[in-house]
Amino acid sequence: MTAKATVFHHVGLITHDMDKTIARYEQLGFFFTPLSLPRISLAPGMAPEPFGAGNRTAIFEENYLEVLAHTDIGLWNTTTPEQRGPYNIDLPLARYEGMHVMHFGTDDLAGLHDRLTSQGVECTSIKPFERNVDTPDGQQMMKAEAFSFPPQANPEGLVQIAQHLTPELVLQPRFMKHPNGARLVTESIVCASDPEQYARKYSLYTGYDYKSADGHFEVGFGDESRVTVVSPEQVESVVPGSAAPAVPSLVGFTVAVADLGRVRALLEKNGIPFREYKGRIIVSAADGCGSAVLFEA
Repeated sequence: MTAKATVFHHVGLITHDMDKTIARYEQLGFFFTPLSLPRISLAPGMAPEPFGAGNRTAIFEENYLEVLAHTDIGLWNTTTPEQRGPYNIDLPLARYEGMHVMHFGTDDLAGLHDRLTSQGVECTSIKPFERNVDTPDGQQMMKAEAFSFPPQANPEGLVQIAQHLTPELVLQPRFMKHPNGARLVTESIVCASDPEQYARKYSLYTGYDYKSADGHFEVGFGDESRVTVVSPEQVESVVPGSAAPAVPSLVGFTVAVADLGRVRALLEKNGIPFREYKGRIIVSAADGCGSAVLFEA
């Protein structure tokens, strides 16, 4: 157990049109679970319940990619922004469609929460989270816990720290059979006007030092994960063909794959434009529904 982040819990896209986004990401070689309806507690002490949003996920070995959208606008409108809290997708959608979600994962959520609060970081209390998942034995309820930060602390996206309570229900091997061979989200790329300040913040959240690398900043954590922070002028140097959708923002994410040749052949077959740069295959944000998608061996 450690009071540090060990992996990305998940990253996510928020969209007006889930079907369209899923169709494009299937062309990129990702395989998705059926629709799931998250549940949150709408008031202190209340049991988690649906609130009108839903997601589909591409499951990897230790984390996942989420595509999130409204699923029941009538139910959504019965809740207030205060009740939705960090799950209020109206605010990010008003900025742009694309990548908005970056959750760090840990195996010691309480310890990490205690560490941050002792260091003067303002955090919410640890709160429960549930959503239904499809299993070979039928629908079951996955459970997790998470805490977030004041909205002004992370204007770049929906940033939380989370811990699975039922990882076996989420990380099912039968959902990991991606045509592109994806096995893990390894990187989130963030654009900010003061990248070192943001790197310092992620260093605090994760418990790992940051470093300067080729004009930008990186926070490596766990065994294979990193946050890369760039200025608006540096986005092209890390993700050629893409620009930041806003400042600050989450520009895109990287997944580790078994074979880049397999990714290359699949993208060519499906007519998806891409470029190769510094040993990675890059699909621009324009072709990734607002998020750049990078593949690395």
